[in-house]
Amino acid sequence: MAKKKTVKTVVRYLLLVVVLIAFMFPIYWMLMTSFKPREEVMVYPPIFVSTRPTLDAYFDAIRARGGLVIQNSIMVAIATTVITTVLAAFSGYSLARFKTGGMNLAFWILSTRMLPPVAVIIPLFLMWYTLGLVDTIPGLVLAHFVLTVPFAVWLMRGFYLDIPKELEESAMVDGCSRFSALLRVVLPVAVPGIAVTALFSFVFSWNEFLFAIVLTREAATTMPVLVAGMHEAHGVIWSQMAGLSALGMAPIIVLTVLAQRYLVRGLTLGAVRG
Repeated sequence: MAKKKTVKTVVRYLLLVVVLIAFMFPIYWMLMTSFKPREEVMVYPPIFVSTRPTLDAYFDAIRARGGLVIQNSIMVAIATTVITTVLAAFSGYSLARFKTGGMNLAFWILSTRMLPPVAVIIPLFLMWYTLGLVDTIPGLVLAHFVLTVPFAVWLMRGFYLDIPKELEESAMVDGCSRFSALLRVVLPVAVPGIAVTALFSFVFSWNEFLFAIVLTREAATTMPVLVAGMHEAHGVIWSQMAGLSALGMAPIIVLTVLAQRYLVRGLTLGAVRG
């Protein structure tokens, strides 16, 4: 019996290793391609480990407008994340504690996130063109709110529903106003939920492609648009594309590592509660 159990355990771990390799290999290949000299990228048979690693792809990508684009992406993602998180923190509290609009408003907010972005991109472009917001950082940040705010509000509402009302009621008995109780008692308890909300908002904004390619031209281009446009007359510039993609992964990995202790608690705090 013990031998059979050991065999099952070994087989389970072997399957996990196979699945892990299947998921991690594209990331490994992208990183390896970014360090290869250009003449090693398209050779056959493929080179899995370069013997002449170089950073030329990264420098070439940055020289090809990469520096400006990375700066744009950081500015757009940070502005979107900060404003979205602040709006969601207060709006989610209103929905959770005061039942603002009832359940209909809460589900309507979530349903706007289910709307395909392509369904609103044409009227959004016409509005932005009329307002002079095309190819501007503020214009792209406002457009990203369509993606981030509804989901963030719904997440924060779920986190607040898991926080006992007695906490703020006790604070108000001790002399705090409702707003003061929110700032001093509820928000510190909701920090894990705020961290999760901020990270999701950052990821949505950082990786967003459709709004960025339609609403920008040169001045406000972001990372996904530049990566998709890495080609020349003879084909795709794979090494530069891989280098920019690696640079694009770095902020997400760093933020996830820094916020890890909040994310584990935040993701189990009831973020998907109805």
